[in-house]
Amino acid sequence: MTSNDPTFGSAGLHARLRHLEDQARFTLDVLDMAFNLGDFQTCINRLEEPSALLDEAVARIGELVQFSVTAFYLVDEHTSDFVLGLCRPSQEGPAIEREVERLIETGVFALAVRENRPITVYSSDNSHRLVLSVLATTSRVRGMFIGAMPRTEKNLSGILLSLLSLILKHCANAIESFELYRLLREHDRRQREFIDTLSVTVFETDPAGILRSLNRAAATQFGIDPATLPPAAGLLDLLAPDERPRMAAAIAEALRNGQPASLACEALHASGTTFPAVLHLAPCMHDGLCTGLRGVVGRRPVE
Repeated sequence: MTSNDPTFGSAGLHARLRHLEDQARFTLDVLDMAFNLGDFQTCINRLEEPSALLDEAVARIGELVQFSVTAFYLVDEHTSDFVLGLCRPSQEGPAIEREVERLIETGVFALAVRENRPITVYSSDNSHRLVLSVLATTSRVRGMFIGAMPRTEKNLSGILLSLLSLILKHCANAIESFELYRLLREHDRRQREFIDTLSVTVFETDPAGILRSLNRAAATQFGIDPATLPPAAGLLDLLAPDERPRMAAAIAEALRNGQPASLACEALHASGTTFPAVLHLAPCMHDGLCTGLRGVVGRRPVE
């Protein structure tokens, strides 16, 4: 080779340098896109259904690829079956379900579940390409993504498939978080329902003694509707006015000690009458700090 070879000449070196700069910019753009595409904004702990997560995933996928049909199958928590959770446009749902039935019969669907990357197959009439990618976390499979595009469209590049996988990985993690929050809410609901069946008043306060919750027995025992309590109602408001200074000191001592306590007192009915009661208190502890009180108000036998 001579110094006149364009590969090693000035023009050749400049061309290679420009190519490397373009590649570096492209890589940075892809990394930035990957970071933004994985940032789901939906407030998961407030959702009742995962459809908002799927809608957000559809929007983010649309920033990468314009699929003619986009569908998500989710695993039913009770039966472990794959159930169509969302299809856009919705009128294509029956066609997607027919395609999925065929893919299940041929074993392609099971293959897509096992794969850790998107796979591409043709539709039954060979008019579309179907991209299948499992929704999976490190612990379990959560569903399946299916995107359809006309066969005349170009194949998706490796980079686009990788970005698609990234979105779906974040989507799977978001769905798993949603399911955990749903189980927690269900547990809390059942616990509240059980507490509401008790015949004694059960309460919970914050560290300042403000009532966070009060069960339905308060309506019978105190003549008050827990649903209509003002936001600043406190535990001491359930007691006779003359008892409040003494009980405030006793409750503060229980909070400081972090130990359960039973305190005899006079409780106040909404009618203005008082009755002998006993407060059974249990501090709520977290990382060594008292975050409030839970307890029961029982009637004290008259001596």
